Amino acid sequence: MDRRDFLRTTGGFAAAAGCAAIPSAAKASAATAEVRRTRTFGFPWSSSPAGYADDGQRLALRIRMLLDTDDFEIRSGTAGATEFAFSPVPSDAALHPAFAFFGGLPGGEVLAPRDLESWVLTGGGQALWDELGSRHGFKPLLAGHTGSHAVLWSRKPLINPEDLAGRRVIARGLDADVVRALGAFPVTGDETQLEAALASEDIDAVIWGSLVHASAAGIPSRFPFGIAGALGSAGGALALRVRLDTWEQLTPAQQSAIEGAAVSEFRTSLSDAEATRPFVESALSKRWNIMMVRPSPEFTDAVSRIAAAVVAHAAAHDPLASRIDQSYATYRRAVIPASQIVA
Repeated sequence: MDRRDFLRTTGGFAAAAGCAAIPSAAKASAATAEVRRTRTFGFPWSSSPAGYADDGQRLALRIRMLLDTDDFEIRSGTAGATEFAFSPVPSDAALHPAFAFFGGLPGGEVLAPRDLESWVLTGGGQALWDELGSRHGFKPLLAGHTGSHAVLWSRKPLINPEDLAGRRVIARGLDADVVRALGAFPVTGDETQLEAALASEDIDAVIWGSLVHASAAGIPSRFPFGIAGALGSAGGALALRVRLDTWEQLTPAQQSAIEGAAVSEFRTSLSDAEATRPFVESALSKRWNIMMVRPSPEFTDAVSRIAAAVVAHAAAHDPLASRIDQSYATYRRAVIPASQIVA
C-alpha cells in the first residue's frame, strides 16, 4: 500500500492522490559507462504504508533511475552501513550540535521550510553543511520535510509547560534539550531505537513527522491529544547522506542529477505534508476523536526562552558551529521582518 492508498483508506485527501508520484527523471549520461556494481540505499525505519519508509523508498527509486542500474539494494531498518542513507537531520545533532541548524530549530529560532531550503541552496548553508558533513564522512543534501508545526502527541492533555514535567517524550536533536529543560525525560537514540520505543507503554508523548507519518505509525490512536507547533513552527527536515568516498567516485553529471533528485524530493514531501494536513486532521478527529490544539501563549513563551538558550549553546560548540550560526542568523534577518524575530 502506498501513500495514496493510505490517504484514501483513512479518509484523507483523495484529491492529493497525485502529489507523491515519482516523476520521470533524466538519467545521468555517464552512468551506463561505468563498471556495474551494487549500490546500497538504506533508511532506518521498517517498511510501512505512507510512513517515513515510504518516503525513503520513493527517493531510492529516483536515485536508482538516475544511476541507470538494476544492481541497487534498498535496505530498511538500517542506514549507517549503506552508500546512500535517508533519515531526519535533527538526529545528527548527536554527532555535532550544529547539524540542528539544517534540520529545523526549536522555538522562535526558526526558518520556515521554504526559507530553510533557500538558505541551504543559495544562502551559503550547503557549503557549511558540506564542511560539517565531511568531518563525519558524508555529503549531505536536503531531501525531505515533515511540514511546519510538527505535532507533539500526548496520552494526556498538555496545557501548561509544567504539564510536561516527569513525562517520557520521544524527541530528536535540540528538541530533546528543550523538553528536558521543561522537566520531561527525553527518549533519544537512533531511528531504529525510537521506532521500537513507540510501542512502549512507558512513552507519554512523541513528535513523529507529518500527520501522515504519525498516522502510519498508529500514533493518534494511542496519543490522542496533539499540540501543533508545540516546540516551534519549523517542523523537521530529512537528508540524503552520500558516503563521501561514493560521492567522490560519481561523475559531475551524476552528482548534479542526484542533487536535483534531492531537491525534488524535498519539495514533493513538503507539499505533500502541507496539502494533506487539514484533510488528515479532519479524518483523525472523526475516526479517533483526536483533540488538536495550538500551544498556549505561556507554553510558547517558555519554549522560546529555552530554545534561545539551547541554540546559543549549540552555536558556541566550536568555530564551525559559530560560523553556521552567523550564516543562519544573517539569512534569517534578511527574510524575516525584524518585528517578527524573537529576541
